Amino acid sequence: MISAVLASGATQWAMQPGATDNFAAGVASGHQRGLLATSPVDVVSSDRHTVKPWLDARLGLSPPAPDMAKDGFALIGGRVEVIGGRAVPALVYRHREHLITLVAEPQNAGAMTDPFDLSEGGFSLAQWSDGAFSYWAISDMERPELDDFVARFRAAVVTG
Repeated sequence: MISAVLASGATQWAMQPGATDNFAAGVASGHQRGLLATSPVDVVSSDRHTVKPWLDARLGLSPPAPDMAKDGFALIGGRVEVIGGRAVPALVYRHREHLITLVAEPQNAGAMTDPFDLSEGGFSLAQWSDGAFSYWAISDMERPELDDFVARFRAAVVTG
């Protein structure tokens, strides 16, 4: 009897989605809502000096928002996402006909991680961390194009 209870509890624990899975699903839901909305952003601007203060006024923080228009990834604005009951900043970029939502989850002295694939809900999804933010980039673009965006974003943040 004890073995059955322990096995059942272990199975239930193992089958529960992890925090990363839940956050990825929230990022995918937010991106899909943005695609279906009249406007995918709350503040429309290609100027990071408009988007960052707007996010900071609402959340008390804002992620880097590099201008990558010359690379084919134009900032079109930002919005506030609520994922797992927490409000987090999201930047929205356009690449040709595709939108890219970049959610930046604040971290307290988090570890730096390289991008990895967490595709979710029919979208290409990449996640990485720079220690200050855990970034989640999602789009309906092909995976190599999203990887290109991630590489360019990371390089632009470093060169600032």
